[in-house]
Amino acid sequence: MNEYIFYTNEGHTEAPNASSVVENCQVLGRAKGSNADEALKNLMDENRWISEAGFNPAEFFIKQILTAEQRADINAVIEYLWADEERHYEESEDKGNHIFNVIRRLKGI
Repeated sequence: MNEYIFYTNEGHTEAPNASSVVENCQVLGRAKGSNADEALKNLMDENRWISEAGFNPAEFFIKQILTAEQRADINAVIEYLWADEERHYEESEDKGNHIFNVIRRLKGI
């Protein structure tokens, strides 16, 4: 199951000292679903206040976020491949285009 964060630039907030209105993004929530559309439906079903407050789903920004389970899966694949791919990388004449570069970046997540 994927997880998504939903935010919008509709609305505004007040500064902590209430001296001015601040234009920024509003985080509306997080929801899970097999895809962004399903997660949006779940978000709206579980948070009726969003539509009641007048937020328009067509204006939402939706970004998938990495779940703990997905991160663990990535780490398991990296650990499985690391030693062999590191060895192949060291033996390679084309280090700039080697999959080990990708694995190393993923390990840093």
